[in-house]
Amino acid sequence: MLKKDWREVVILLVFCFLLREILTLPTLLFAALGATLVIAGIPTHRYLRNVIALGVFGSYWLKYGKIIDPEVGLNFLTSVIVLKILEKETVRDRYMIFFGLLLIISAGSLFERSLGYVFFFAISFLVLIRGFYSFLGQRWKLKDLGVALIWVLPFTFFLFFLVPRLLSPIPFQQNTSTPGEIGYTPDVNISQIESLEANKAPVFQVVTSRPLFQSELYWRGNTLSYTDGWNWKEMVQDKEGATPVLGAARGPAEVEQSFRVFTRAEYFFTLDVPRIVVNGKEFLSLSGKLKTLPQRRWETVQRYKVFSLPGNMVTEETVGQNYLRVPLSRKDKAEVLRLFPGNTAEELTASLRKHFVQEKFVYSLAPGKSESLRAFLDRKVGLCSHYASLTAIVLRLKGIPTRLVSGFMGGNYNKFANFYLISQNDAHVWVEASIQGKWVRLDPTGWIAPERVRLGGEAFMESVQRGAFKRNTWLRIPSFVNEMKLWFDQWDFLFYQWLEEMDYNAQQSWLERFKIRRQWLFSLIPLIMVSFMLGYTFFLSRQKRAEERSPQRDLWRLFFKKARKRGLSLSSVSLGISRDILSAQVDTDLLHVWDELVALSFGAEARCSLRDLERRIRRL
Repeated sequence: MLKKDWREVVILLVFCFLLREILTLPTLLFAALGATLVIAGIPTHRYLRNVIALGVFGSYWLKYGKIIDPEVGLNFLTSVIVLKILEKETVRDRYMIFFGLLLIISAGSLFERSLGYVFFFAISFLVLIRGFYSFLGQRWKLKDLGVALIWVLPFTFFLFFLVPRLLSPIPFQQNTSTPGEIGYTPDVNISQIESLEANKAPVFQVVTSRPLFQSELYWRGNTLSYTDGWNWKEMVQDKEGATPVLGAARGPAEVEQSFRVFTRAEYFFTLDVPRIVVNGKEFLSLSGKLKTLPQRRWETVQRYKVFSLPGNMVTEETVGQNYLRVPLSRKDKAEVLRLFPGNTAEELTASLRKHFVQEKFVYSLAPGKSESLRAFLDRKVGLCSHYASLTAIVLRLKGIPTRLVSGFMGGNYNKFANFYLISQNDAHVWVEASIQGKWVRLDPTGWIAPERVRLGGEAFMESVQRGAFKRNTWLRIPSFVNEMKLWFDQWDFLFYQWLEEMDYNAQQSWLERFKIRRQWLFSLIPLIMVSFMLGYTFFLSRQKRAEERSPQRDLWRLFFKKARKRGLSLSSVSLGISRDILSAQVDTDLLHVWDELVALSFGAEARCSLRDLERRIRRL
């Protein structure tokens, strides 16, 4: 029969809730089913449990297409723990559940990086340890935990500064988004889009030297110049030629940004318009053509700085012919030219707006498949990528060089810590047109859905889900709830900012300050660990000897010492013989003290306390 164990089930459910963005739907459903069966005390047959588990394991292969992956491993371990909680028939199962929960909670810290998860980790660890002590039949002592922390925390803090850092740490959240969700993609494959769902997964945090206007929140990622007449791809000529410089000074109009990227990024995301990117100790000066600045695939950077001029237009008098190519049939070109009259950029944008309004075009997250430009003009429903592609093609047909930029537009601002949080919901595509030798930003989404640009992607999605553009309702979230969330996010940000800033370069600077060579660490760290283990072992042995001592045992030793001075050979094992020896003595005080000592040691009724008895023994 199953036994109810609320501690393990609650910890598992909270873990699944916190890691819901990483765990798959089959894993979450399996965990919910297992928790329900355990709480209700409903037994399940072994074959049924195994069949369900195998089905869940098979879903990982269908979703990821591989089994060697951090996310697959976390899902697999979670399902194994659920299976063991459902079994829980032997002592071995109990051990596996205990160590398995500790393992997945520790592994979850590689994916979920927030103070809330740190608190969950600490509380879960204490609850599991206490439950395991009870299972072993041992008494739980909070004092022992405090003593262990006094030993472990300084040692951990010391190793935090001494363990050699990787030059380029491997991020565990490599997938920015999954098919069917809103998210940044380097290329713009409109033909594959049918419908998208909201995706709150964070992409990066950025601290700016000043608060930004909403119209300035354009974070460029990739520049696309090649089109097949509807979809857009990056070409070699789209990549920026950055040159290293000795240093960089921020101008009065420039905005300095400090980026913290959560996912593996192929490009440096930057606030439009970037001038210099600081990659560690390397300053990269952009050539000024506003192209893509790729990262090295073998040395991805999670933290960097950028200097930008928001709203600036960069001059490029001569542009390549690749910005004018439109591989459409003559019939489609003639139809587009007929629908959108005009010759200048101003005339064409006005024509596009007028056509969108008159023909009642709609911005929707479920536009259905439009596999060509002609299909989109017939359906009249699309996303930012649909409208950006159409606008760029119309401008190219009129001889105006254009390209697409994929990145992000928007971001949630935290006024307490002065940072912007950009999520996948902020992913966006817009147009850049070369007008009179300058690249000018055009955002067709603002013509169709101005609220998307005014609010930003994340806020726009929340407003749509709450029905903000529908009839007002009585149910509203109090403003202080959002204020508390921002306040907590502040400490979350500051904590992990400090934690992640201790990278390879920071450690190298710290070692140089104290004139320590990095190669010395490989000899110093084992020495510290051996010293710690020896010191802690000595401490535990002394503590054990101290626990073995008791006030009664000390009194027995003191009494036998006094008896030996009088020539008496007594034993605490042969109590009856020892009492007969004392009864034969003239001094009755020895016998009275003996009786009191026996009563205190073996639970009989004693007439005096330990302290009083100690005084009487010393006076003998």
